Amino acid sequence: MYHAPRVMKMSAADREQLMDISVSFVRTAVARERLDDAWKLAGPELRQGQSRSEWDSGNIAVPPFKAAGIGAWDVLYSYSNDVAFDLDLIGAKGQPWLSKTFTIELKKHSGHWLVASWTPRGVATEQALTPSARPPSIPPVKAPLSRWFLVAPAGIFGFMLLGFAVFGVLHVLRGRRAARRYASVLGHTSSSRPS
Repeated sequence: MYHAPRVMKMSAADREQLMDISVSFVRTAVARERLDDAWKLAGPELRQGQSRSEWDSGNIAVPPFKAAGIGAWDVLYSYSNDVAFDLDLIGAKGQPWLSKTFTIELKKHSGHWLVASWTPRGVATEQALTPSARPPSIPPVKAPLSRWFLVAPAGIFGFMLLGFAVFGVLHVLRGRRAARRYASVLGHTSSSRPS
C-alpha cells in the first residue's frame, strides 16, 4: 500500500543549508571545476556506480553550464528526506545562453543532504548548447525621433495656453460689462459714484 511521503516544512536554516549545497554543486560539478569537492556532494543516484577516477574524468551525469550566479530559485517540493528546486542560472561570459533553468533534487543520506539529480528544464539537444543557437540579440535603435514627436505636444500645450488666455480676457470683459450694468441700475454715473 502506497503512503505519501511526509511534507517537510523548511525552516530558514534548512533553506540556507540546501542553498549552500546547491551553490557549491553549481560551482564544482556543473562548472566542471574541483570535481573532488563535487564528489562529496553527489549522492549514489547521481554517481550511478561510477568510481572516483571515472568521476574525476568529468564524464558525469551532470549537464555542464558555466554560471555567473543564480538569478532565482523556486521550491518544487519538500519532503522529509527529498527536496527539489528550480535554479535559474545566469550564464557566464562566453556562455551560449544568457540564462538556463535546472532542477536540482537533494536526498538525505545518513543525515546529510546529497545531490540526487541535476536536470535541465525542457528538452535540450547538442545544437541547443552551441553558440549558433544563442537567442537573437535585439538590434539597437538607430531611427531619430520624428520632429512631430516634439511639435505635436508643443502645439497642444500652446493651444491650451491660448485657450486659457482667451478665457481670461473674456472673463475680465464680462466682469467690466457686469459692473457697468450694475452701476447703471443703481443710478451711479461716473460723477455720482460713491467714494
